[in-house]
Amino acid sequence: MLIVSKRLTPAFKKTLISAPKPQYVPETSLCDWIIREVAMQDYGMLLCINRNTQMPIVLPGVEFLKVSPVSVLRQVLMFVMAGMGISSIKLTEYVNCIAHGEVSYQNMTADFLVEKAFRAYTPELTKIDVERLDDDQLLNQLGILSLTLGSSTKVFCDLREPKIAPAVRFKDQINQEWRLPAQRKGSMAEKSAWEFDYRLFHQWDDQIQKTPAWTGYATIVREMRQVNDAFLRRYHDYLEQTEMVDDTRMQQYLRLADVYLNRYLIASHPETLTSDLTAPTAYLFEWLLEHGQIKAENVQLVIDAMLAFGAFIKVAGVYSTLGEGLYRQAVRDGGDRVRAFFKAAAAQAQLEAKDDAPVSRQEVAGSQADTLVQELMALADDERLVDALADVFNQTPALIDKLLAKMTPLQRQNLARKLARLLTDDHDD
Repeated sequence: MLIVSKRLTPAFKKTLISAPKPQYVPETSLCDWIIREVAMQDYGMLLCINRNTQMPIVLPGVEFLKVSPVSVLRQVLMFVMAGMGISSIKLTEYVNCIAHGEVSYQNMTADFLVEKAFRAYTPELTKIDVERLDDDQLLNQLGILSLTLGSSTKVFCDLREPKIAPAVRFKDQINQEWRLPAQRKGSMAEKSAWEFDYRLFHQWDDQIQKTPAWTGYATIVREMRQVNDAFLRRYHDYLEQTEMVDDTRMQQYLRLADVYLNRYLIASHPETLTSDLTAPTAYLFEWLLEHGQIKAENVQLVIDAMLAFGAFIKVAGVYSTLGEGLYRQAVRDGGDRVRAFFKAAAAQAQLEAKDDAPVSRQEVAGSQADTLVQELMALADDERLVDALADVFNQTPALIDKLLAKMTPLQRQNLARKLARLLTDDHDD
């Protein structure tokens, strides 16, 4: 639901938005955004606050918009969520839920944290130099501004969790609560030698919101690992008998699948490979990067391993064709984000290396010569140019005398030999 201040009623009622209806994820309270007008210097803007997480999104004011404010909110949200590494499937479902949600018109809420967030973010927006924003990249720049505000606990934080920034809370709740579970009913039409009882993965579906703080969490995790290990043994036999890869690569595939099932998925909630088809995106882009288990040189290996694992999950009858398709898209999303990360890191490293590189004598001499030429050109139509050139020539002998005084006899002898060679070359020319 969008809760919009009453002054904005005409803007939100007069324009329609065309967006596909969400297919996989039902609308939840994470879709609740409170929207009000704020001032950025002399410009009217829109500040949107997520009710659950207090994540801010900044939009242009309605007087600047030729389309629905909801359309612009969708566009900026997609940019922000993609920057957070959220699966494209999941973020598309999320913004489509917003587009098809209800709109309510009221000036204030009874939510203390939301009202506190508006009071915290609004003064920060007045400090922004609007004139420096590029019209062609305005929405992306507002997305970056929104991420910057939401990523700081100094601007606003929930005192119950003072170390968690609103942007982090928003990302975590989207990843953990907006799941696209695998749907599998009945046995496969064609029996497979690798078929696995998919119901074993669904037996903890009603425990999905539990966290490690719950006393029974360790017991659930132990049971889940037993099922996961049985599935991994079946995967090992599949790789071995189908001879898809050599032994070295097979071990790498098995290790990545083991980490995915027995470490990543159960880290925060009791999730299985059927809990969320989009989980591979965050696994690649966040967990493996954070734990140093994916590097620029092995990105393709990791992607291949995850795709091979998805293919086996379908062969085993745990994923349908549609489910495997969503899983594969999530893997590619994660791979694209990882590649973009390493590309940006390499570009930054090159830039820093260039800044830190020592300046050569040729560059110093060239720079000094350019400066001198500019000074002399300023006198090109002036009678003082002759005097300036005379000063340059007069300084040259003194410079050479000082240089010779500091050189050793051998260095002077080598210099004389080189100068003689240069004079001979000039004479020949």
